[in-house]
Amino acid sequence: MRQVNAFTFLFPSRPKRSATRMPAALRYAQHLPASRMVRFLLAVTAPAYAALQLSEGAASGRAVTFAVLLAAVILLVSTYRVTVGNHGISFDIAGLRQVSSFGFVPLYAIREVRGGRLPEDWPKAGLKGGWWPGRRRVNVAHIDDTGTERAFYVWVSDPEAFGTALLGRPMANLD
Repeated sequence: MRQVNAFTFLFPSRPKRSATRMPAALRYAQHLPASRMVRFLLAVTAPAYAALQLSEGAASGRAVTFAVLLAAVILLVSTYRVTVGNHGISFDIAGLRQVSSFGFVPLYAIREVRGGRLPEDWPKAGLKGGWWPGRRRVNVAHIDDTGTERAFYVWVSDPEAFGTALLGRPMANLD
């Protein structure tokens, strides 16, 4: 699988000729939609911004078009990416990809991966990314830096490949 860089869904990447060593291929990579909070804020603020511009006398077509374009750009740069490499799983956001990561879990800390609903004996799971049609829920249990058991879930298009990338073996159960 080829490496996934920022905005590769818009601008395909090609290997740099100046690179002396290519990084290891990713085990799994997928884009995830912006979080529910970002989508909610955009749904509330874009119409509010357009209404504010209209109340100040701006042309209606121009105000609405600008609000919609601004919301689309914010939504695009808020797109998550989940990658599983040789060392762990990471989540980052397209617009901030070069400067920070919003979650890295080393592979040695992952305890179990299950598809479907969250098992009752697991800790409460947090959502990473958002839901898109055709995706299935996968739960991941892991140990954090302090030794506490934690869990998260993510909606992926290929749960078998995702589980195999994390565990190094096929998942035990897939609902």
